[in-house]
Amino acid sequence: MHTRASDGSGSVQDMVTIALEKGLREIAITDHGLRKIKGLKPKRLAEYFSEIDSVQEQLTVLVGAELDLINGAGALDPAEGLREKCDIILMGIHILVWYSFRTFFSFLVPNLFYKLIKFTPKWRVRRNTAIVKKCLEQNDVDIWAHPGRYFKVDVVDVARTCVRKGILIELSGKRVSFRPIDFERMIELGAKFIIGSDAHHPNKIAEVDRVSEFLKNCDYTEDDIINLKRTYSEYKHEQEISGRNQERTAPQQRKSWFKRWF
Repeated sequence: MHTRASDGSGSVQDMVTIALEKGLREIAITDHGLRKIKGLKPKRLAEYFSEIDSVQEQLTVLVGAELDLINGAGALDPAEGLREKCDIILMGIHILVWYSFRTFFSFLVPNLFYKLIKFTPKWRVRRNTAIVKKCLEQNDVDIWAHPGRYFKVDVVDVARTCVRKGILIELSGKRVSFRPIDFERMIELGAKFIIGSDAHHPNKIAEVDRVSEFLKNCDYTEDDIINLKRTYSEYKHEQEISGRNQERTAPQQRKSWFKRWF
């Protein structure tokens, strides 16, 4: 969710108050990055982190940022003073970003034109897909935010990168911009999803009716969407334990293999 530190309309305390009223156990404040118009301002970062720290006794609040793809080389919004302090990093594509002159005309303008005429040629989709994959490969990202919402990409192809890097894919409460069949194909690849309200106002917290309607047409299990029965923090803890257990059992597996063949 987003606060008035970027393009939201409520304070951190406003978001926490409504979240508690709605029975949430954990929320993530992920305001937009430094290159986003109406994004976080470097001189206000200390205030941003301090405000989130001040509400931790009321509710678990993850501090994060939704960073922007900023050029065709897959670069992500500079995160000086952000990344090392964040619990969670999202990557998204947005229109109101301070793109470079070259990227503005080679990426933003063509995609806006195709969006306007409601037709994106296959070569442009392939180009967009390659850029998003490169961005996810090159950067430390936890969640791919609202896939395909603004510009067309091959979400199934990008999902392969997400699976390989352990990146979650968002099911946004504002809009799911891919088809149920694409969702099911991504699940077959091993992709994991997370539901988020993408709330920009306190009253929009936990409003995910559009996701619920979308899922009525899909075949999936509770394990495919990590926060149906647990919080993001609980999911990450499970992953850490699973990773440690694999490290402990690996030497035994190698010894068993050695004995079996020699």
